[in-house]
Order: sequence, then structure tokens, then C-alpha cells
Amino acid sequence: MPRVYYYGSLREMTGKKDEELDVADVKNCLNTVRQLYGKEAYKEAKRSLITLNGVSILSIDNFKTKTKPEDEVRFLPICGGG
Repeated sequence: MPRVYYYGSLREMTGKKDEELDVADVKNCLNTVRQLYGKEAYKEAKRSLITLNGVSILSIDNFKTKTKPEDEVRFLPICGGG
């Protein structure tokens, strides 16, 4: 199963640094977060920079990005400023 890592406020919402989730793609991963931790955690996860093995899912196949058992999915908080 892919290992999912949480950072920032999403880590606080889940109460976990990481966990293994039985998911086939990123969309399924987001839906599992919603089922396990609720609507607010889902919203926070969806707002995050999501990476698969260190590469943004935006440059792969966005939410349709497939996962394999050895993969690492990370939900990173978006930081901005200027």
C-alpha cells in the first residue's frame, strides 16, 4: 500500500505523520482522507501541493495519478508570500 505523509495543519487534523492507505490513485486517496478524517481534512488535503515520489501530481495525471504499493504520496502545505 502507498505510504501517505501529512504536513502542517493536515497533520494536526489527522493526528498522524504518515500512514499506509489502500488506494489506487490520488482521487481515491483524497476520498479516503475524507472518509477517515472528515470534510475539513479533505478540503485541506485538496488545497495542498500533492506529490507522488517527489513529483507534483500536476505534472503527472493530476487527481487521476495512479499509485503503486511502493509509492509515497505527500500532502504539502502551500506557502506564499512576497
